[in-house]
Amino acid sequence: MRARASKDGLTVRVIAGTHATLLAFDLAEGRRQDCLGFSIERTDVETGDRRWLPNSLRFKTDPDAQWVTTARAPLQKFRWGDYTTEPGRLYRYRVVARYGTPAQVLATGKDAERPGAFDLIGGGVTLEIRTEDNRRPDTQVFFNRGAAASQAYVRKFGDNDPEAIPEALTWLSRGLEEALVAFIARADGPGFALHGCVYEFEKKTPIRALVQAQARGAEVEIVYHARPLGNTRADNEKAIADNGVDFASPRAGKPDGAIMHNKYLVLLRKTAAGLEPVAVWTGGTNWTDGGVYGQLNVGHAVFDPQVALRYEAGFQLLKTDPDAATSRARNAQITPVPQPPQRASLQHGITPLFSPQAGDDMLELYADICASAKVLMVSAPFSLHKRIRDVLVSPTNDAMRFLLADKAGSFGGEIDVINADPGNAAAVAVVFKNSKLNAFQERKLARDRGLADESFHHAGIHIHSKIILADPFGADPVLVTGSANFSSNSTNTNDSNVLVFRGDTAVADIYAADFMRMFEHYWFRSKEAAKTKEADAKGVALDQVFALADTDAWSARYFVAGSREERDRLSFLGLQA
Repeated sequence: MRARASKDGLTVRVIAGTHATLLAFDLAEGRRQDCLGFSIERTDVETGDRRWLPNSLRFKTDPDAQWVTTARAPLQKFRWGDYTTEPGRLYRYRVVARYGTPAQVLATGKDAERPGAFDLIGGGVTLEIRTEDNRRPDTQVFFNRGAAASQAYVRKFGDNDPEAIPEALTWLSRGLEEALVAFIARADGPGFALHGCVYEFEKKTPIRALVQAQARGAEVEIVYHARPLGNTRADNEKAIADNGVDFASPRAGKPDGAIMHNKYLVLLRKTAAGLEPVAVWTGGTNWTDGGVYGQLNVGHAVFDPQVALRYEAGFQLLKTDPDAATSRARNAQITPVPQPPQRASLQHGITPLFSPQAGDDMLELYADICASAKVLMVSAPFSLHKRIRDVLVSPTNDAMRFLLADKAGSFGGEIDVINADPGNAAAVAVVFKNSKLNAFQERKLARDRGLADESFHHAGIHIHSKIILADPFGADPVLVTGSANFSSNSTNTNDSNVLVFRGDTAVADIYAADFMRMFEHYWFRSKEAAKTKEADAKGVALDQVFALADTDAWSARYFVAGSREERDRLSFLGLQA
C-alpha cells in the first residue's frame, strides 16, 4: 500500500510492505535552509502504541546516548525504513522537519521522548497506511529475518546461540516456516492433495506436516533431488527414513551434474472431474535449518488456479524422471517464454517459467527487464549471467539501481566499476564474526564443504533470495522471483522455476520494502568499514565520524543533478519510475 501527503513544503510518501515500511521525504527549496533533518513518530492506530522511530546516528553533543530516537537525533537523509511493523495493521506516521541549532533540537527531542510528551514537537505531515496482510490470498509473501549476526538479535536475545532458544528461532523465521506449515495444513482431509518438488527435503517441521496431512486422508506425493551430487541425496533419504515418509520418489535423471532445484508444493482439490489445482507454494527457501534461520529467503504462496495448473504439469513431468532433452522440450510447452523475450511482451498478471530451457530466452528476458528499468533492485546469491552483468556495468543514464549480492563474484567481481556510476549502489553481504548467532549460522551453512556435521549445503551463503524488481514504485512494476538463479546452469541445466509478476503493486511493495531492509543492512556495514578506516586515520572515535551534521549542509548532495543521492530521493518519491 502507498500513501502521499504534503504540507508547508514537506512531502512524505510511505510504501508499506508487511514487516517493513519505507518512508521518503522531500523539501521545497525554500524549506531546506537550517533544516537539521526529520523526526518520525509512529502510532499503531489499533493499540494506541506511540513511539519515535530510532536513529543509529546522533549529534556530537549527545555523547552518552547509546540508543537514540529521531526526536533528539533527526534523520539526515531523505529516506528511512521502519522494519518493526506487523502485517495488516493500520499505522499513523507523523514526519516533522526540524529546524534550529543542534542544541535546541537535542533539548526539545529529549523532552519529547518522555512518556506523553510527543506533542512538544509539533507540526509536520501526518498520514495513515495499512501494511499489506500476508494472510490474504493475493499477498502471501514471507521473508525470513535474514539476519547475519545483527545487533537487533543481540538486543533481543543477547549473545546467545539460538539453537536452545525457541523464541529466537521463531524470530529468525519471521513467519516463513510457519507459513509453509500453514500452507500444508490446507490439505485438511481426503478431499485434497499435495504434490511437490523439493530439492533439500530435510527439515522436520514441514516434513512432519506432510505426514500429518497424509494421516488426515490427503494424497501426498513428493519428488526429491536424488542425483549423485554432494550430500543432498543421502541427507534427503535419511530424513525420509527418519520421518517414516512413504510418499517421496527420487529425481535422479541425467545429466548427473544437474540439480533438482525446485522448492514448490501444489495444493489440489478433489472434484468429480479429478484433481483441480488450487494454489502453489514456491520461492527460494530450501527445507533446511540454514534456509529458514540463516539466509535471506522468501516463500510465496499464489492462489491462482491457472498458475497452479502449470506447476502441477511441471510436477507430473518431473515425477517421470525425464532426461534433459525431454525436460527442455516439455518446459517450453508448459511455460513458454514470452516472445520476443522482452519486458513489453509480458502479460499483466503472473507468468510462471520453468527450467531447464533449450535456449537463453529466460536470460534475455531478465536482461531486458533490468535494462528497461528506471529503478531496479536485484538480489543475487550466485554468479549472474554475463548478459545481465553487461547491463549492470553499462551506464545507468538517469536510472537508479540497487544491487545486493552474497559475494562480489556475483557481479563478476566488478563492484568498484558498478559503484563508480552514480546510478548504482551495490552492496555485498558482510558478516560480523565472533558472535553466537554467527557461529550458529555458519554451522548451519557449512555441511556442503565438510566443515560441520549439520544440515545445510551452502557454506557461507547469507543472501539466497533471487529477485529482480523493476520500477517497484510506479504503476507497472515487474518482479521476477522464485528458485531459479540468474545463471546459465540454472536456465539450461537445472530443474527450477520463477514467477514473473507484472503490474501487481501490492506484491512489489512487499518485495521492495524487504529488499531495502537487507540492502541497507549490508550497505551500512560497507560504509562502516570505510568510516572505521577514516576514524583510525584521524585518531578519533568512530561515533564522531558517524555523527550528525551541525548545519543544513547535509542535504545539499541530495539536490545535485545526476548524483546518486538525488536519484535515490526521486526514486522513492516515485518521480523516477
